[in-house]
Amino acid sequence: MYRFGRNGYYADPGERRMVNASFTVADSVATVTIDRPDKLNAIDLPTKMEIIDRLETYRDDDDVRVVVFESTGDAFSAGGDLGEVVSKNYQLTPFTESWEELFDLLHSLGKPTVAKVDGYALGGGFDLVLHTDVVIASEDAVFGQPEIDLGLVNHFSPPLLHRTVGLRKTIEIMMLGEHIGAERAAEMGLITRTVPADDLDDEVESVVAELKSKPPRIMKKLKEALYDSLEMSPASGRKHIERVAVESVREDPDHPEGVDALLEGREPDWPER
Repeated sequence: MYRFGRNGYYADPGERRMVNASFTVADSVATVTIDRPDKLNAIDLPTKMEIIDRLETYRDDDDVRVVVFESTGDAFSAGGDLGEVVSKNYQLTPFTESWEELFDLLHSLGKPTVAKVDGYALGGGFDLVLHTDVVIASEDAVFGQPEIDLGLVNHFSPPLLHRTVGLRKTIEIMMLGEHIGAERAAEMGLITRTVPADDLDDEVESVVAELKSKPPRIMKKLKEALYDSLEMSPASGRKHIERVAVESVREDPDHPEGVDALLEGREPDWPER
């Protein structure tokens, strides 16, 4: 299957058959496992396109409440596949358009995404982490944007980084290309939390269970409103989210159910989206 972008086709049928990832759905949780440990889980185009297709399926599946990204081996992901870069004569278009499609989809998915990070999350792997909603990392995790050392301008991270850590830290991360340990990444606000490596699985399971317990319709509207507000001034963003909230209370059954459940001392029975 070909996929067409603004500047032409960027995947071919042969490539699509070789995917370095696995996909499972269980107990309302979709798990995407990047599986290329011998290449530090570098994400090639066929794998990226398959992830996009799976996410589109999860977006429309009411049985999926949370999407988790994880990996095998000793790295979360070292980013894109440099071998592919060489094979495509160093042209960025195939990679740029597919990454943009993936990141746009992550923000418009309507469901919370969780990155479970152990080991290196560099380049495109860091971009993937940055575009997920909740990032839980082991104390051994390492983050960074080394593209400057590849003679490359990374344009995916700066807009979100600027909003997350400020201009000075964004300049530091992008211009120096240094590795950032998990503790410092948490202090900077790059990740949600960090835990000892032995506790990573339990921490992710705990967070996922909490996310699953929330009302799916309200989760979708909240996520959309939050990311939409990134493009607005603080005042405009506040008014936008307020409009979403007022409309939801007027039209959706979730707020009465949440209030009644609390007053009656029971777990809420959230309606489907």
